[in-house]
Amino acid sequence: MAKHYDLIIVGGGPAGLMAARVAGENGLRTALLERKTTLTTVRRVDGGGLSPINEYLCGEKLTFNPNAKRIGFPASGFSVRYDGPHRDLYGFRIFSPNGTRICFGDYDTLSKDPLKNRVGVALDKGLLLKGLYEDARDAGAELFLNTNVTAIEPGADGITVTGNGKPYAGSFVIAADGINSRIARLMGMNKERKFIATMVDRVWNLEGIDLPQVVGISFILTDYGNFFVSRVCREGNYHVGASSYNPADDLGARLNRFFYEDPVYSGWFKGANKTEEHACVVNLLSPIKEPFKDNVLFVGDAAWLMELSNPFAILCGWKAANAVTLAVLDGKINKEGVMSYLQWWDEKFYGP
Repeated sequence: MAKHYDLIIVGGGPAGLMAARVAGENGLRTALLERKTTLTTVRRVDGGGLSPINEYLCGEKLTFNPNAKRIGFPASGFSVRYDGPHRDLYGFRIFSPNGTRICFGDYDTLSKDPLKNRVGVALDKGLLLKGLYEDARDAGAELFLNTNVTAIEPGADGITVTGNGKPYAGSFVIAADGINSRIARLMGMNKERKFIATMVDRVWNLEGIDLPQVVGISFILTDYGNFFVSRVCREGNYHVGASSYNPADDLGARLNRFFYEDPVYSGWFKGANKTEEHACVVNLLSPIKEPFKDNVLFVGDAAWLMELSNPFAILCGWKAANAVTLAVLDGKINKEGVMSYLQWWDEKFYGP
């Protein structure tokens, strides 16, 4: 017989881990199921961005305090810890094929007052996930790693989720299993969504160089494709990548030409050490207008068309877990009980 939980969370990214922490802190019997064997190792090139800072978006104004090692959500009234390297971001640049650049944000002036002027922060996403994981575990959530969810079935007594052949029963489920969510597909949530495109990207991680002309993220336009080069949180570490909506494009060949042969830009990368190479293929679907069905709430990328930023994934998890907590305490194990999350999604996120 399956053990019964107040809340089962599928997916251990920023949204799922934040939901597990909040539900655990609120005293809910909580289980998180994640197919990976470790959550603190990011197996793809990821800049770990926090943005926008010091600007209202979706009803929240994100703050970052490196001294206290906290990322703040003051409008919502909570924070999360981050103990790791960071780099302040003040803008971006666009480069033409001949090297002419357009600058958005005066780095030298703005960097004199980071608290007031930073517009984003690059950090180590693995360390962000580590803090969220430890806080969720310490709050009492049961974390089941290396657990592949293959089925979900609503019933009279709640929802049963099957992971590695084992049933987990819950009053509510939060689907935080990312873009192209399996839970969304199993629950029939994709039937009304429009297919937008298939996006492919390829990214290299470079070390051992200094590119003073690259501030934050820079976009480079050439006659054979467009690229981005971004500074990440560690000194001398950069990402260079290319994206396309045509899966047949040979992005590897395009990157090689940019890196080794481009008469203007290949000189940037002399002496660079390529440490990682990652590729990604994503089917983009229109967002889910009402992220709820049969006591399953969809959060973050699972209900969105493309990757949310880290802070808004965290915010989704926080909102959803608090809504589930109130539903359990009020004895409203239904859509009415979690209406606060659905209203927030529609008014503060989906609509805007």
